[in-house]
Amino acid sequence: MNKKNKGDFGYLNYKKKLNFIIAAVALLIIIAVFITGLIIFKSRNNYITLVATVLVLPWAKLAIAYFVLIPHKECTQDIYEKLEQSKKNISSIYDVVVSNSKKPIGVCAMVVTDNTVAALSFDKAPDKELFEKSLKDFLKNDKLSASVTLYTDTNSFLKRVSSLAANFDAADENKTDRMGYIKNSTLNMCL
Repeated sequence: MNKKNKGDFGYLNYKKKLNFIIAAVALLIIIAVFITGLIIFKSRNNYITLVATVLVLPWAKLAIAYFVLIPHKECTQDIYEKLEQSKKNISSIYDVVVSNSKKPIGVCAMVVTDNTVAALSFDKAPDKELFEKSLKDFLKNDKLSASVTLYTDTNSFLKRVSSLAANFDAADENKTDRMGYIKNSTLNMCL
């Protein structure tokens, strides 16, 4: 299992596997501590059992990190290849889950320019308004602004990407820097 950075193609699948392995190992440690207490003291009423009980809290946090990612779908190889062909010099983010105050939203792919963020989600019913408002507010806190749009249709998303790529001037260093700032800020909002 090769390490993937947040925003790389395949990151969501990698993160699901990693979180599962970590949660499973933590659970096995808790079970081992509990059984050790039973073997040594021949009773559940001992301090080792208390330690195992307290260890359940950090394990629950690890398990939640896994369960939050399960309902979200990864980007397909086909969409990845089409997007890579059409995006040209604009920045892209793949396979992330965008956090907000109410409900995390899975994003298959996202493109970022100096003033626009366009995202594609395969979630069953993504809350478009919540996603757009949350991301705009997050960028605003970082003193950035961008037009944010969430798409659920692949073809309209790819058309928008082609349009953004055609209108982006990669020679303008200020625009390129701003695109990087918006991408980094967006990645900070992702799980």
